[in-house]
Amino acid sequence: MNLLVLLFIAVFSIFTGKPTAKTEVYLEKGEQLIAFQGTGEKGKASFSHLDAGSYNLSILLPQQEGKYIKEKPKHESMTKATYNPKTKTYYYQGTEGFFSIKFTGISKIKSENFIAVFKEYREEEDTFSIIAEFGVHKNGGSIGVFVKAITASQFKKASDKIGQDISTQSIRGIK
Repeated sequence: MNLLVLLFIAVFSIFTGKPTAKTEVYLEKGEQLIAFQGTGEKGKASFSHLDAGSYNLSILLPQQEGKYIKEKPKHESMTKATYNPKTKTYYYQGTEGFFSIKFTGISKIKSENFIAVFKEYREEEDTFSIIAEFGVHKNGGSIGVFVKAITASQFKKASDKIGQDISTQSIRGIK
């Protein structure tokens, strides 16, 4: 029985992606950077004790390699970013690889005040992506992210299932 459970966990972990350490997560209030955190070995970062107001959440993703960057012709997708509001998961495809970013620990942020967006901007050699704009309605709000590298086929499956390309709905611009 224990062997079966271990086998299931091993197979399940292969198909769900790997936690992505060293993702840089930035929190801005208005145009001002108020917090920065890098994801740890488990791919998680969080911000708490947020004051009421409007915020942007930006990320700088690390370069992936191996199966997390390779794309076969049958897995090609024009979608750059998509969002599943039911699971609060953002999917991103870029030159760095394929990623899923799950929003966790959301507190004092109403669903109507949370918008997944796709806006890229460059600073020197780095490309940052604004992935969410949200409003905290009471002091003491919080939000977290769980970043995982996924394969091209996992990205395509998720983007096809959701059917919402937020990269074409958001305005690409320079910050």
